Amino acid sequence: MRGFYFNKGDSFSSELGLSKDGLRLLAKQGNLEIMQQHIVKGAVVWLVPGESQDDLDFFYVHSGRIDIITDELNESFAPGDSFYVRDLKDETFLKVREDSDLVYVSTAPVFDDQAAFQKDLLNMVAQINRKDDYTYVHSRNVMHYSVKLFTALKQLCPAQRLEDMVVSALFHDIGKCRVPDEILKKKEALTGPEYEQMKMHTVFGAELLTKYYPEGVTGLVLRHHERLDGSGYPFHLSGDEIPFGARILAVADSFDAMTTDRGYNKPMDALQAAQELAGEADKYDRRVTEKLLEMVRSGELKLEGK
Repeated sequence: MRGFYFNKGDSFSSELGLSKDGLRLLAKQGNLEIMQQHIVKGAVVWLVPGESQDDLDFFYVHSGRIDIITDELNESFAPGDSFYVRDLKDETFLKVREDSDLVYVSTAPVFDDQAAFQKDLLNMVAQINRKDDYTYVHSRNVMHYSVKLFTALKQLCPAQRLEDMVVSALFHDIGKCRVPDEILKKKEALTGPEYEQMKMHTVFGAELLTKYYPEGVTGLVLRHHERLDGSGYPFHLSGDEIPFGARILAVADSFDAMTTDRGYNKPMDALQAAQELAGEADKYDRRVTEKLLEMVRSGELKLEGK
C-alpha cells in the first residue's frame, strides 16, 4: 500500500554492510533517523554534545539494562524506560549491565557517520591481520585494556575522547605493516639496526592514519612508546610532554606484551605483570599502573583470551 515502508529481518542494514549486532537503520527522513542499537554487556557508550542546540537523541530501552553515570546523576533504565538527550553540555557515558537493545531516534545524522567509521575500522584491521596474526590479536587486546583503563580514569583526561582512544589502541601497531617481515617475525633478538627499523613503526603508523583520523588518534599512536624518564621513542619525550592517553596506551601495550606468549618469552600472569609495571614509576604513569593493579586484583580486568 502506498505510504507504507517495510523493514523485515535485517535486509536494509545488510545492504549497507552492517551487522545486526550493532547500529541498524530502521527509517530515515531528512536528518531524522530511527535506529536499533545492540550493545553487549560491559560496554561503555559515550554521549557527546551535539553540534547544534536543536539536536535531540531519544533512547527507548527494549531489552537489557542501562546506567547513566555523571558527577550529578546515577540512574538505571530497564525495559520500557526511555530518556532523551538535548543540549548536552558535557560528555556522559552509558554503562551496559547486560546485553541490551535500544531504539535510538536522532535529529542529527548519525548512521552514515557510524557506517563510514566502521568501514574504515574494518579495512584497517584487515591490513593488520594480513601482515601478522600476532599483531592483530595483540591490537585487539590492547584496545580492550585501554578502554577499561580510560573509562576508570576519564576524570584525569576530560579532553580525551573515548572514540579516539579506541581507534588509537586498535591501530597503535599498524605501522608494522611497513616493517620487513624478516624483522617483524624474527624469533631471535633483533640487531641494533633491525631494532632501529622496528622503532619506526610508531612514525609509520601515524603517517598511515593521518588520512583517516585527527591528531587525537595519530598523536597517541606516534607517542605510545614514549616513557616518563625520556628513555622511549621516537622523540625521547618525558613527563608532561607525553599525553595522558599515550600513557594509558603504553601501559595497556606493555601489559599485553608481558602476558602473551610471543615465542621467545615466558608470559607472566596478570598479577605479576601489573605488579611489575606498578614498580616502574620512572617509566609508566603511577596513576595508570595503580589502577591496572587494582582492577586485576578485583577481577574487573582479566586477560583477554584466557
